[in-house]
Amino acid sequence: MTSPFDEPNSSVAGESPVTRRRRILCELVAEVLRVSDLGPDDGFVALGGDSILAMQLVSRARKAGLRITVGEVLSRRDLAALADAATTVDLTPAPVADSGVGPVATTPIIRWFRERGGGVDTYNQFAVLRTPSGLTEAHLTAMVQALLDHHDVLRLRLTLPGGEGDWALETLPVGAVAAAPAVRRIDVAGRSATDRAALVRQELAEARDRLRPREGNVLQAVWCDAGPGRRGELALVVHHLAIDSISWRILADDLATAWRAAAKNAAIALEPVPVSFRRWSELLTEQAHAQAGAAELPGWLDRLRPGAARFGDRARVSGRDEESRERSCTVSLPAEFTEELLTSVVSLFHADINDVLLAGLALALDDWHRARGTAGDGTALLHLEGHGRESALADVDLSRTVGWFTSMFPIRLDLGELDRAEMDAAGPAVGTAVKRIKEQVRSIPDKGVRYGLLRYLNPQTAALLEQAERPEFVFNYLGRFPVSDDADWSVVPEYGTGLDDTGPGMPMAHSIEVNAATVDRPDGPVLRATWTWDGSVVSEADTRELAETWFRMLRTLVAHAREPGAGGLTPSDLTLSSLSQEELEEIESDLRAI
Repeated sequence: MTSPFDEPNSSVAGESPVTRRRRILCELVAEVLRVSDLGPDDGFVALGGDSILAMQLVSRARKAGLRITVGEVLSRRDLAALADAATTVDLTPAPVADSGVGPVATTPIIRWFRERGGGVDTYNQFAVLRTPSGLTEAHLTAMVQALLDHHDVLRLRLTLPGGEGDWALETLPVGAVAAAPAVRRIDVAGRSATDRAALVRQELAEARDRLRPREGNVLQAVWCDAGPGRRGELALVVHHLAIDSISWRILADDLATAWRAAAKNAAIALEPVPVSFRRWSELLTEQAHAQAGAAELPGWLDRLRPGAARFGDRARVSGRDEESRERSCTVSLPAEFTEELLTSVVSLFHADINDVLLAGLALALDDWHRARGTAGDGTALLHLEGHGRESALADVDLSRTVGWFTSMFPIRLDLGELDRAEMDAAGPAVGTAVKRIKEQVRSIPDKGVRYGLLRYLNPQTAALLEQAERPEFVFNYLGRFPVSDDADWSVVPEYGTGLDDTGPGMPMAHSIEVNAATVDRPDGPVLRATWTWDGSVVSEADTRELAETWFRMLRTLVAHAREPGAGGLTPSDLTLSSLSQEELEEIESDLRAI
């Protein structure tokens, strides 16, 4: 099937191809962001879009016959400009040369997991999805089988040919993993909401304990059947080796597609996967010795120099404390502040939501460390997690690929000198902090994706980076999750959106770990963050204080953005610019005065 844009007649009489592209993109953006009344003059980022949602838009645009990139989605000033950049896609199915079956190279994040130590079998991600009223166990088994056969990494097997420290991965052939043993039905009809939630959580824990990656068992599904004519819930547990936060969006869409076919007793056909996880693992290995990566080494070593603020009175001892739900807390930022962070604050500073969240975190860490006398050289050394599907390494389409793509890389946040009184009053110093942190994030080449290659896949650089300072704090923003009480296959919010579950015996990898996500609720988006701490280094009280300080700083950013003259450009916004931040702000001030 060729692209619909090659057809001479439009679905709207007299509509030109350019107008058709704009209309379709507006419809797709409204669908992805769950907004209405938008037009060609609206901007994706200004409406609350981020890089993860941009990937969803790219995938849906491709289905509609349009080719756009994540970079174009995030950089074009409005949807009209994005439509002008779009090209058409030939939707004729191409021969599949990449089967995705066979040996899988251990990627940087998988090597990080192996280095972390502790229990392997139970490290998972989970989600609870709402199911339609007409679902049956036979339907669900057929749908899960379709997922297992379609996404190779869901048939991943781990072997230890040389013992615990030697890992080998392979994806088994299609049909090698049967869905029936992985699907369980439980009856929740008539149970109270409290009893039902408790049962679901129990089933999640038991499903986690049934995972056996060394046997090719990396997925478990538990259907909570609420009875005839009633909607239930599907608890899905997948070993983390085979999934990440973006993969859940792919699986949810595929379940919806599979259900539409299963409900009619029709054959299930899922959209093709252009690039397998196995092929991606090979590309990473090929890129590990590339000159572009080696040239980044001095920058990474500089970020990992000693002297940053430290947590606690003593150095952290790796493996001393295990992950525990009892040492975690979840805090939520009300919709009135989250909405403005995602839209007006991001738009005013021409920033990404990650820039804004990190600016607030840098301010909170600075305030927290100064109060304790642990500020060191005044900088904060963090690990950042990214979705890892950046196209900087290869021109490949990963929008349909399920797997663990996460990248992890260090960043050193430096606020420099700021007027503390201005900070308290939400004055110009707040904007200065956002701009400085934004530029420090932008200075990281290609979103940090090559750091993992140098740290784990290149023997010459790995030794140097292994000996460098190690961040004690990790931050991961998982993006926006749509939640609707009326939509089938949507996330059920009461079970959380942090997704990660280590199971017993997994050592803490950092002193403090933060997983944040935005949940779109009926009354607006809510930023939720789960904080986990190493009890041998940081106390619960101190962690909770830091979490609340971060949200206080984010509210301060919102208050500052409401002031006249807030926001502005930074040097990275200007192509080939040699202007300093001070020179740029002087020009902006002169323009406002005209």
